[in-house]
Amino acid sequence: MIPCLVHEDFCTAEVNGQVYTYCHPLCRWTHQVAFAREYQGVPTPNMGRFSGRRQWEEMYHGWDWADIVRDLEFVRPDGKTLVAQPNLNFDEKGMWTVDMLRGYHYESPLVNFRRMTPEQRKQHEEEYLKGFTIR
Repeated sequence: MIPCLVHEDFCTAEVNGQVYTYCHPLCRWTHQVAFAREYQGVPTPNMGRFSGRRQWEEMYHGWDWADIVRDLEFVRPDGKTLVAQPNLNFDEKGMWTVDMLRGYHYESPLVNFRRMTPEQRKQHEEEYLKGFTIR
């Protein structure tokens, strides 16, 4: 769960021994309470039991962006041209390719946040909240 652009709603929590960040206290509540194994004394065997690959920002931490795009299958059948393009001019020399992404690595803010000490996280949160300005 990723913090949103509304800085003042940013919050964190520990769930099952793992630190998470949230865009809003309601998202935190959903994760901590509604998706718990039990809600108000009633077992919730299926709530929060997602299937498939989740937490993409953890999964791709340290990966090259070209490899992320390939893994997400955002590449056209030619194996190199990105699905998303900057314009509707389909001249091959103007098309974006995975080669243009090669060499850029993704660093997960959540993974890096978890690596901080509790004191560093607290300081980071305070700076994050204080640094919010509308431009």
